[in-house]
Amino acid sequence: MDELTTPQEWARVYRSLFGLPHVHVTTPGFVVLPLLDTVCALNTPEPLGALILGELTVRGVPGPVLVRDKPPRRTFLAVFDGYPSDDCIERLERNSVDLGPHRSNVILPTGFGRHTHEGRWWARAPQRDESMPLLSEVVAATMAVL
Repeated sequence: MDELTTPQEWARVYRSLFGLPHVHVTTPGFVVLPLLDTVCALNTPEPLGALILGELTVRGVPGPVLVRDKPPRRTFLAVFDGYPSDDCIERLERNSVDLGPHRSNVILPTGFGRHTHEGRWWARAPQRDESMPLLSEVVAATMAVL
């Protein structure tokens, strides 16, 4: 991974090695994962995100998790398997948790260290041959730690 230097190389690795679908490079040179079809994201405040990742790890389905510093948030990548109930969404929103809307993008880092050009880093990077958790699993873990 140390020899990856261009956004195009990073996009190729995210697609081929880690199986993240539709990853591409934007005109300004950012590597993005479109939230289309079955891919979605759950965004949380940083302290809560650390607890959720711990809960997902205990449950055996941690999946890829991004951290951004400004504002301090975590983004959990997941496979969309349906929206939570309205009551669940209200509770999530009261705790500053939101579901990334379809037809938007998640900017991926071009590095595996904490300091990247994009101001994002992996709390848990995607793993080769590991599927992403279902959104319902991420939501269940979130509800368990709230």
